[in-house]
Amino acid sequence: MATPFHAELVTPERVLFAGDVDEVSMRSDAGEIAFLAAHEDYVAAVDITVVRLNAVGGAEGERHEVRAAVHGGFVQVDASGVKILAGVAELASEIDVDRARRALAATEAPGGAEPADTGVQVGADAGEGALRRPSGAMLALLDPGAPDAVARRARTRLEAAGAS
Repeated sequence: MATPFHAELVTPERVLFAGDVDEVSMRSDAGEIAFLAAHEDYVAAVDITVVRLNAVGGAEGERHEVRAAVHGGFVQVDASGVKILAGVAELASEIDVDRARRALAATEAPGGAEPADTGVQVGADAGEGALRRPSGAMLALLDPGAPDAVARRARTRLEAAGAS
Protein backbone atom coordinates (compact mmCIF):
# COMPACT_ATOMS: atom_id res chain seq x y z
CA MET A 1 0.00 0.00 0.00
CA ALA A 2 1.41 3.37 -1.05
CA THR A 3 1.73 6.22 1.43
CA PRO A 4 -1.05 8.82 1.05
CA PHE A 5 -0.24 12.50 0.58
CA HIS A 6 -2.25 15.67 -0.04
CA ALA A 7 -3.13 16.86 -3.55
CA GLU A 8 -5.12 19.82 -4.86
CA LEU A 9 -6.48 20.71 -8.29
CA VAL A 10 -7.50 24.35 -8.37
CA THR A 11 -8.82 26.77 -10.99
CA PRO A 12 -9.50 30.50 -10.52
CA GLU A 13 -13.19 29.64 -10.09
CA ARG A 14 -13.03 26.75 -7.61
CA VAL A 15 -11.24 23.83 -6.03
CA LEU A 16 -11.99 20.76 -8.12
CA PHE A 17 -10.22 18.35 -5.81
CA ALA A 18 -8.50 18.54 -2.43
CA GLY A 19 -7.73 15.40 -0.53
CA ASP A 20 -5.44 12.47 0.08
CA VAL A 21 -4.08 10.47 -2.84
CA ASP A 22 -1.45 7.80 -3.30
CA GLU A 23 -0.52 8.86 -6.86
CA VAL A 24 -1.00 11.76 -9.27
CA SER A 25 -0.20 11.33 -12.97
CA MET A 26 -0.26 13.84 -15.78
CA ARG A 27 1.70 15.34 -18.67
CA SER A 28 3.86 18.36 -18.02
CA ASP A 29 5.70 20.33 -20.68
CA ALA A 30 8.62 17.94 -20.07
CA GLY A 31 6.55 14.80 -20.68
CA GLU A 32 4.54 12.22 -18.74
CA ILE A 33 5.13 12.25 -14.98
CA ALA A 34 3.70 10.59 -11.88
CA PHE A 35 4.04 11.75 -8.30
CA LEU A 36 4.14 9.53 -5.22
CA ALA A 37 4.59 10.44 -1.56
CA ALA A 38 7.90 12.17 -0.76
CA HIS A 39 8.54 13.11 -4.40
CA GLU A 40 11.36 15.59 -4.74
CA ASP A 41 10.39 19.24 -5.18
CA TYR A 42 9.20 19.93 -8.71
CA VAL A 43 7.68 22.84 -10.64
CA ALA A 44 6.55 22.65 -14.27
CA ALA A 45 4.05 23.92 -16.77
CA VAL A 46 1.09 21.59 -17.25
CA ASP A 47 0.28 20.53 -20.79
CA ILE A 48 -3.26 19.98 -22.07
CA THR A 49 -3.73 16.66 -20.30
CA VAL A 50 -5.83 14.27 -18.31
CA VAL A 51 -4.83 14.46 -14.65
CA ARG A 52 -5.41 11.24 -12.75
CA LEU A 53 -5.61 11.40 -8.98
CA ASN A 54 -5.75 8.05 -7.17
CA ALA A 55 -7.79 9.25 -4.21
CA VAL A 56 -7.70 7.52 -0.84
CA GLY A 57 -10.50 8.10 1.62
CA GLY A 58 -13.01 6.78 4.06
CA ALA A 59 -12.52 4.61 7.13
CA GLU A 60 -11.62 1.63 4.98
CA GLY A 61 -9.00 3.55 2.99
CA GLU A 62 -11.11 3.10 -0.16
CA ARG A 63 -9.46 4.09 -3.42
CA HIS A 64 -11.02 5.63 -6.48
CA GLU A 65 -9.67 7.47 -9.49
CA VAL A 66 -10.58 11.10 -10.02
CA ARG A 67 -9.96 12.25 -13.60
CA ALA A 68 -9.98 15.78 -14.89
CA ALA A 69 -9.30 17.43 -18.24
CA VAL A 70 -6.77 20.17 -17.54
CA HIS A 71 -6.05 22.76 -20.21
CA GLY A 72 -2.71 24.11 -19.07
CA GLY A 73 -1.39 25.63 -15.89
CA PHE A 74 1.34 24.78 -13.41
CA VAL A 75 2.17 21.97 -11.02
CA GLN A 76 4.15 22.38 -7.82
CA VAL A 77 5.34 19.51 -5.66
CA ASP A 78 6.88 20.04 -2.24
CA ALA A 79 6.76 18.54 1.24
CA SER A 80 3.11 19.61 1.61
CA GLY A 81 2.02 17.61 -1.48
CA VAL A 82 1.02 18.25 -5.08
CA LYS A 83 -0.73 21.45 -6.18
CA ILE A 84 -2.05 21.79 -9.72
CA LEU A 85 -3.05 25.34 -10.62
CA ALA A 86 -5.03 25.28 -13.86
CA GLY A 87 -6.53 28.12 -15.84
CA VAL A 88 -9.29 25.79 -17.02
CA ALA A 89 -10.10 22.28 -15.81
CA GLU A 90 -13.15 20.01 -15.77
CA LEU A 91 -13.86 16.92 -13.72
CA ALA A 92 -14.65 13.92 -15.92
CA SER A 93 -18.19 13.74 -14.54
CA GLU A 94 -18.87 17.33 -15.64
CA ILE A 95 -17.67 17.06 -19.24
CA ASP A 96 -20.22 17.56 -22.01
CA VAL A 97 -19.13 14.68 -24.26
CA ASP A 98 -21.34 15.72 -27.19
CA ARG A 99 -19.91 19.25 -27.10
CA ALA A 100 -16.34 17.86 -27.06
CA ARG A 101 -17.13 15.61 -30.03
CA ARG A 102 -18.58 18.55 -31.97
CA ALA A 103 -15.50 20.67 -31.23
CA LEU A 104 -13.21 17.87 -32.41
CA ALA A 105 -15.27 17.27 -35.55
CA ALA A 106 -15.15 20.98 -36.41
CA THR A 107 -11.35 20.93 -36.36
CA GLU A 108 -11.22 17.82 -38.54
CA ALA A 109 -13.59 19.13 -41.23
CA PRO A 110 -12.29 19.26 -44.85
CA GLY A 111 -10.34 22.42 -45.45
CA GLY A 112 -9.57 22.44 -41.73
CA ALA A 113 -7.24 24.92 -40.27
CA GLU A 114 -3.52 25.15 -40.71
CA PRO A 115 -1.32 24.88 -37.61
CA ALA A 116 -0.98 28.22 -35.88
CA ASP A 117 1.92 30.49 -36.84
CA THR A 118 3.18 31.63 -33.47
CA GLY A 119 5.92 33.86 -34.85
CA VAL A 120 8.46 31.95 -32.75
CA GLN A 121 11.62 31.15 -34.69
CA VAL A 122 12.91 27.63 -34.21
CA GLY A 123 15.40 25.35 -35.90
CA ALA A 124 18.64 25.87 -37.77
CA ASP A 125 17.33 28.81 -39.83
CA ALA A 126 16.23 30.77 -36.78
CA GLY A 127 19.68 32.12 -35.99
CA GLU A 128 21.78 32.50 -32.88
CA GLY A 129 19.85 32.35 -29.61
CA ALA A 130 16.73 30.87 -31.21
CA LEU A 131 14.25 29.18 -28.92
CA ARG A 132 13.69 25.46 -28.97
CA ARG A 133 10.43 24.31 -30.53
CA PRO A 134 7.61 25.40 -28.19
CA SER A 135 5.82 22.63 -26.33
CA GLY A 136 2.17 21.87 -27.00
CA ALA A 137 1.36 23.62 -23.73
CA MET A 138 3.16 26.78 -24.88
CA LEU A 139 1.52 26.74 -28.31
CA ALA A 140 -1.91 26.41 -26.68
CA LEU A 141 -1.11 29.41 -24.47
CA LEU A 142 0.14 31.51 -27.40
CA ASP A 143 -2.95 30.84 -29.50
CA PRO A 144 -5.71 29.05 -27.54
CA GLY A 145 -8.16 29.37 -30.44
CA ALA A 146 -5.86 27.62 -32.91
CA PRO A 147 -7.52 24.52 -34.34
CA ASP A 148 -4.74 22.23 -33.12
CA ALA A 149 -5.17 23.54 -29.56
CA VAL A 150 -8.96 23.22 -29.79
CA ALA A 151 -8.59 19.64 -31.05
CA ARG A 152 -6.16 18.74 -28.24
CA ARG A 153 -8.54 20.12 -25.62
CA ALA A 154 -11.47 18.20 -27.15
CA ARG A 155 -9.49 14.93 -27.25
CA THR A 156 -8.42 15.46 -23.63
CA ARG A 157 -12.03 16.04 -22.55
CA LEU A 158 -13.11 12.85 -24.31
CA GLU A 159 -10.26 10.85 -22.75
CA ALA A 160 -11.02 12.16 -19.27
CA ALA A 161 -14.71 11.31 -19.68
CA GLY A 162 -13.83 7.81 -20.90
CA ALA A 163 -15.43 8.49 -24.28
CA SER A 164 -12.38 8.64 -26.57
